[in-house]
Amino acid sequence: MKERSGMVTIIDVAKEANVSPSTVSRVLNDTGMISPATVEIVYQAVKKLGYEPNVLARSFRKKETRTILILTPNMTNPYYSNILSGISDMSREMNYSSFICNTTAGTAQVKEMLNMLPKHRADGVILLASEMGETWLRDFSENYPIVQCSEFDPDIQIPHVSIDNYKAAVEAIHYLIRIGHRKIGTISSTNRYLSTQLRMQGYKDALIEAGIEPEERFIANAGKDYSYASGCLAANQLLSQPDPPTALFCISDVLAMGAINTAKKIGLRVPQDVSVIGFDDVEQTAMFSPQLTTVAQPCYALGQKCAELLLKNLARGESISKETILPHKMVIRESTASRAV
Repeated sequence: MKERSGMVTIIDVAKEANVSPSTVSRVLNDTGMISPATVEIVYQAVKKLGYEPNVLARSFRKKETRTILILTPNMTNPYYSNILSGISDMSREMNYSSFICNTTAGTAQVKEMLNMLPKHRADGVILLASEMGETWLRDFSENYPIVQCSEFDPDIQIPHVSIDNYKAAVEAIHYLIRIGHRKIGTISSTNRYLSTQLRMQGYKDALIEAGIEPEERFIANAGKDYSYASGCLAANQLLSQPDPPTALFCISDVLAMGAINTAKKIGLRVPQDVSVIGFDDVEQTAMFSPQLTTVAQPCYALGQKCAELLLKNLARGESISKETILPHKMVIRESTASRAV
């Protein structure tokens, strides 16, 4: 093994890693799209040969950045912003910085940002929007600390923190049935989040349990990002049809607020003509008129717990629980009312 970096060239590193010198250069200079596996092989060769250029050398000596990477699909969504606050506050308490990245472009962008870990630019990562079927994350998690917040794939054993989405949806539908509703619609989404699947399953199972057959005409999908505009469109689809539902279960508060305003525009009163339930309990729900009945998620606490688990793993190298479930609760406000049977 060569002891001094001056004796080692990029060509030596390329031979050791069995890649081209240009690939080594792109890895070291962070240019171009390089697979995480190749990045890791190059860094292993660099370390073995003692090649220590500039920032890379300092990173190896320090062995940590005291920075965590946070990947979120939409930081302007109040649901995600509350989780981000919890992560950032806990990180600061434990003397870590947070690097937040919007991943609106999807999986390719997530993979690109995760390259920060093998490049020693972050020590660990919290993922806020992992979709189902992302099996490539399993291999990545074997080498780098990862915690998933809210969304995860149960077939991929990566530590995650969430609520019980199925149970929460069942409780919401039970409440609507209990106050006299039988024609209950839902505004869901076309995304591949586990929470979306579980809330839909909870919606259907609760209806069937009450002897109500779920009707496809009472199910509408909003956009993948739960945007307000897509909530308005989905609500219009449900409420403009003959014999519309008398209650709507929306899988996010933003969608629910869109549904309420759409109902008003087409001449329906909330909650007298149609009751609306949201999901999350973001701050705006209590400011809205009528104030929104919703399933409250402990968003700030979700963020805190994710950061706590990740940073304990980083500080001590100890294994952490694969599953952490935090409590949810129904918050009854003005957007729901009893329906005469």
